[in-house]
Amino acid sequence: MRLILIKQLYAPGKVSMHFDEIQSKHFVTLSRTPLPHTLIEQALVAMGGGGNDGMNFRKQALAAAGWSYDGLVPFAKHPDKAAEAFNRLREAMAGAESPDALLKALGVE
Repeated sequence: MRLILIKQLYAPGKVSMHFDEIQSKHFVTLSRTPLPHTLIEQALVAMGGGGNDGMNFRKQALAAAGWSYDGLVPFAKHPDKAAEAFNRLREAMAGAESPDALLKALGVE
């Protein structure tokens, strides 16, 4: 259900989502409710079209936001860098209504 709502929010002409600030401790905390970085990842996959395309877009957006590690390195290994990258994404997503707009907001030409 949540993924459907995220897809609807990123449909053309829709307003983007607001996410809470991400803190380093989020990456080493277990929670029943999804933490903001998890919601951002889901939104990125939805923005990218879901499936493999969505996962590739998520990877591209994270790299553009400053996450320089590959997909095998967990965010918990570098929580400060992860929080920094996700907060850049959070700010960029506040005004981006498309994948291209998000990448442009992150400085990708």
